[in-house]
Amino acid sequence: MGEGRHVFDFVLDKSFFDCFEATKGTEGTVNAKVVIMKSLLLMEVEIQIDGVVKAVCDRCLGELDLPVSGRMQLVVKESSREEGNDDDYVVVTPEDDFLDMGAYLYEAYMLNYPMRVVHEEGGCDEGMQEMLREYVKDENNKQTDPRWDELKKLINK
Repeated sequence: MGEGRHVFDFVLDKSFFDCFEATKGTEGTVNAKVVIMKSLLLMEVEIQIDGVVKAVCDRCLGELDLPVSGRMQLVVKESSREEGNDDDYVVVTPEDDFLDMGAYLYEAYMLNYPMRVVHEEGGCDEGMQEMLREYVKDENNKQTDPRWDELKKLINK
């Protein structure tokens, strides 16, 4: 690859997600655009992802379409020594004639996948919502020991 700007487009779909244990069985399509700015000493890699995957709601266990988008940047440096490969930059040897982007595309996807997946307000399965209301305890109406109430007053002063 010569010096300058290079653009690559990838599609992350079921066959890609099945290569990784944590995302096995994921349905959906995420488009990834990789822009590489190559100079004599290093390569600056920018990964931008945007797409929709099927996910399970953490509240009602119903299926939903989850939008996933984000950016990630890498610096790739060529060196004959095995230094780096940490959070700052990736090192490739002069003999390497390719850069495997699979792990970095996966990392960009996982870093932009939300920690908590829930339907928008009012979108959860009503039957499951009723079941949750039936089995979840209401801690607000719980009787407390009056001695604790007096101690809480001291803290709030």
